[in-house]
Amino acid sequence: MGNDIGDNNHFNPVADIISDFFELNNALDLEASGKYDEAAEAFEQMLRNDPEDSIGAALHLAAIGKRDVPSSMPEAHILSLFGQMSGTYDQRLLENLKYAIPEKVGERFAALGLGPFKRMLDLGCGTGLCCEVLKEQVTHKTGLDLSAEMLEKAREKELYDVLHEEEITRFLKANRTEPWDLVVSTDVIPYNGTLDEMFSHIAGSMTPDGIFLFSNEVQPEENFNGQSYLMGKHCRYAHSLDYIQRLLKQNNLELLDRTEMIIRLEHGNPITGQLVIARKMGAE
Repeated sequence: MGNDIGDNNHFNPVADIISDFFELNNALDLEASGKYDEAAEAFEQMLRNDPEDSIGAALHLAAIGKRDVPSSMPEAHILSLFGQMSGTYDQRLLENLKYAIPEKVGERFAALGLGPFKRMLDLGCGTGLCCEVLKEQVTHKTGLDLSAEMLEKAREKELYDVLHEEEITRFLKANRTEPWDLVVSTDVIPYNGTLDEMFSHIAGSMTPDGIFLFSNEVQPEENFNGQSYLMGKHCRYAHSLDYIQRLLKQNNLELLDRTEMIIRLEHGNPITGQLVIARKMGAE
């Protein structure tokens, strides 16, 4: 979407950003007030203007029941979202949203007596919040994230031995390094719908007896109506317990520990989720 200035037909990026911001806020206001038909019109228009969907309009349409739930989030939206948040990510999550996963990870690993580990793969590592908790228990640490801005913040902390900028499944498909005995994926699954391929490649990249730790958001099982996942009102995916259990079984992962908890706040409201720790069983 461009904007003209006088007779020179110059693109004005500032005016364009303001226009996009106004349109998004208008659509969000309509959504918040329950005017779903009007909100849908506005989100559909944004999607036509931005087919890559950096705003996440398709997710909002799914959240208000105006489109089917997509199987995954648009990469353009994830890049935009986390690129914007990278500068204040730690403060935003830990102080404003009361993000509780890193602290709980430390508690559960201590309670279960897990570690030490030789090689950790931190999927969707962000700024390294979970790595900060686990760093003393791991010899070699690899971080992976789609956002260059988030990786830069992680790099500043000097937590990881190696950092990769890539999407999870593409990275795991191409990986030829030795397997990991610890794979961590916290606050990543809520940004993915279908998990079958991801879980398969994660399990295939692990050593026998390796540990897979992940978090996900949940809703009452009856809300799923037999579906594996749904789009929550905050435009993140929730996954059914049955789906998660099936994925673990299909990939030879034994459930060691599951902690139901309030994982964060959203507009002051608690978001329910779980922290799952599984072990890859050795060949029988």
